[in-house]
Amino acid sequence: MADPLSLPTLPFNIADIVYSKERIQRSVELNKHQKEDNQTDPALRDACLKMESLFIHHLLKEMRATIDKSGFISGGRAEEIYTSMLDAETANRISNRGGIGLADMLLNQLGHRTSEIKAPESD
Repeated sequence: MADPLSLPTLPFNIADIVYSKERIQRSVELNKHQKEDNQTDPALRDACLKMESLFIHHLLKEMRATIDKSGFISGGRAEEIYTSMLDAETANRISNRGGIGLADMLLNQLGHRTSEIKAPESD
């Protein structure tokens, strides 16, 4: 009979494999979207990426706020500025590497709207 304490390691390995598979699928989907994005407005794409980055930065800031500070070592205002800048850069990098899908959803929604708007025809 197997030791019950050694069994929980299996689901973690499966979870890693599933996560890797999802990342690969997302990468393939992003490549497909990039081909389609060549037809979209680059300014719209940039705005969507910035919006996603701003959203991720807000998430990181709120998550950091949930951590209690011990007060033993405090960096004061300088630490707050540094962590804010770190969160902003982390958010930019996450967004530029595929992000959480918010930019793609915004681009999809807004791209359809801009393609529906036509310039008035002059006779």
